[in-house]
Amino acid sequence: MVSQFDFIEDFSSLGALLRRYLSGVQRLIPLEHAITKSTEHNPWFTEFHIKEMLEALSQNYLQPQKLHIWLSKYPHRLYSFEKEIGIVMAGNIPLVGYHDYLSVLASGRKASIKLSSKDPFLLPALHDLLCSFAPFWRQNVRFVTEVPENTDGLIATGSDATTSRFKRHFPHLPKIVRGHRISVAIVHEGITRSQIDALRSDMFLYFGLGCRSVVKLFVPQRFELKRLTIFEQLPHEASHTGFRNAYLSQKALLTLQHTPFIDGGFFLLQESNGWNPPISAFYYTRYTNINEVINHIQRHSNHIQCVVGEGVDIKKSVNFGSSQKPQLWDYADELDTIHLYDIQI
Repeated sequence: MVSQFDFIEDFSSLGALLRRYLSGVQRLIPLEHAITKSTEHNPWFTEFHIKEMLEALSQNYLQPQKLHIWLSKYPHRLYSFEKEIGIVMAGNIPLVGYHDYLSVLASGRKASIKLSSKDPFLLPALHDLLCSFAPFWRQNVRFVTEVPENTDGLIATGSDATTSRFKRHFPHLPKIVRGHRISVAIVHEGITRSQIDALRSDMFLYFGLGCRSVVKLFVPQRFELKRLTIFEQLPHEASHTGFRNAYLSQKALLTLQHTPFIDGGFFLLQESNGWNPPISAFYYTRYTNINEVINHIQRHSNHIQCVVGEGVDIKKSVNFGSSQKPQLWDYADELDTIHLYDIQI
């Protein structure tokens, strides 16, 4: 048995270790090896992005005060670890499934984790780091190649096709199944330079591959889009070979098709009513009435993870620069992982 106090203490200690590592105070050799293997294994995982994610986890998920605030919503949790939840993790960005791992353990249940083939090294390394000073957690997490048939519940994240398969294969289980989503931004006429800089992190961080990555912009009718293409310093993503190749390929395709676009030098802005642009491209739609934009977003809310913007009263909204930095209580698809399993199991 473990108490909520023990949980907070152990994971806070892990956060402190990560902060010392990221600040250069302490080396964590096994984690460094996992980072190196990850970048060699997956060309879309860079050391910069992995450390950005570790920084976000250490600051937003593994701080004692935030863990306490998060878990205070569930004061009657029983940490018996008698039930086990299967977790099928996505691999679109580094450690994207860490919140599910943390939530299952915070709910007092064991986790059997099927890692994505795109991200097989980082979570085991973090878990081993936790168990190096808190060995209790080793017996409550196992990494598996397939979801056990006798699992008590399921959390699965992936493509729409993948999630449909899990729904069919485990019809009897309590489950949370998440498909493909994107994030959007509402740009206003008076947007400042600092807000534009913040918006760029929402767009470019993790190459736009995350469900919280902004890939669709709603801009005023007379907004000068060239404002989004002026950089004092190019972001990390601009020099990435895969991202640049995607940009050149998409630029050539649109040119051949005589499709208008705005060239940002390493990315493209294309006017479209679509939602899912290719890598290195971002769709935009012009508007004259903000209420029409809000209504449009609400009609398509099942496909949207969050809405970036300020001064707009809309569900799922976050400030510029915040989409890639969720807090513990910012549940994916607005599904409270802990509360749902309290009800169902």
